[in-house]
Amino acid sequence: MFQFNNKNVFIISFERWGEMKISKHHYAIELARKNCNVFFIEAPLLSNKGVTIDVCDDHPNIKIVKYKPVYRAKRFLPHFIFSFLLKCQIKILLKTINVKPDIVWCFHGSLFENLKWFGAPVTIFFAADILDRILPPEIYTADIVFGVSDTIVKQMEKTGKPVFQINHGLQKIFVENANQLINSEIKDFVNHNVITVGYSGNLRMAALDKQTMIRVINNSPTIKFIFWGTYTKQGSNLGPGFEDGEVDIFIEFLENANNVQLRGAVSSEQLQLEMKEVDMFWLCWNLKLSPHWDGSNSHKILEYLSTGKPVVSHYVSSYKDYNLLYMLPSKDSNDYEFLFNKGIEKIKMGELKADIMKRLSFAVDNSYEKQVSYIEEKINSLSLL
Repeated sequence: MFQFNNKNVFIISFERWGEMKISKHHYAIELARKNCNVFFIEAPLLSNKGVTIDVCDDHPNIKIVKYKPVYRAKRFLPHFIFSFLLKCQIKILLKTINVKPDIVWCFHGSLFENLKWFGAPVTIFFAADILDRILPPEIYTADIVFGVSDTIVKQMEKTGKPVFQINHGLQKIFVENANQLINSEIKDFVNHNVITVGYSGNLRMAALDKQTMIRVINNSPTIKFIFWGTYTKQGSNLGPGFEDGEVDIFIEFLENANNVQLRGAVSSEQLQLEMKEVDMFWLCWNLKLSPHWDGSNSHKILEYLSTGKPVVSHYVSSYKDYNLLYMLPSKDSNDYEFLFNKGIEKIKMGELKADIMKRLSFAVDNSYEKQVSYIEEKINSLSLL
């Protein structure tokens, strides 16, 4: 029977390791807790000197692998030459790491093309975001494929690979807090005059419905809004975000609004503590802007739910059957402000304890520990080893 315990795992990531963490970082930490030897291979970096391997500050079982690519200007190379150079790149990585992988777990396509070239017995492709129309070749060379939303799974099913839907995961510190709340005497969360609404995430991302968010904030002068996440052009390990004048205007508005606090990027531990200040959370995306931001799922939802507090949201198809969110019924966002105000009135009156417990239980049931067990179960169902 396959288990991740004590395995050598190569995680392929486009995002680098840093303060802000998403699925790939949290899975690396969860596997490290299972005594795996995790090598987190970041995207190529031209300024790097060859291949470097550093122990991660977050866990000693995680090694951060950076490398300078052996190729330049990929789009100008004939495919057979590019494939040859990629094989050379993988050989250099394997030689430097000097560990044979048991699992290669790819979170981003078009970096290594063929996962089989690593020589691992098990190869996984994990899609946490909507993919391009032309799917990355790594999917076709994976033994098993996972997607975090119904939309993503539908995209990948046409490959003929074994594809499974899995929700985002919830990290340990949020699970522990949710369990404490489940085992406590939950009362009315609102115990002060000023209602506080929270949002966590990269504020420079294109998907945000900035005009609606500005309108809600302007029309809610007595509500305090707290934002966690990157809002400057530099300093994020998840990339600089979307660059255009509208983003800059939005950030400038947030910086100058009297009822807004920008906390910036914080550690998971700090975020979990500060989220306790919040009475309600919100997600507000423009789902008509691009097919890449269809709102079918978001990793921050589980963190929100783990507080037990209500969440007002755009339409999220992966949650349509759970009755966990105050959610718009379609991708049309015209009624978002009405829904937001309805959520505020609901928490002022006091919510049913059963609704709070339902959010907490759902969050706990989607811990990264349980998601890893689910992935193990699916690997065993395919008899890959």
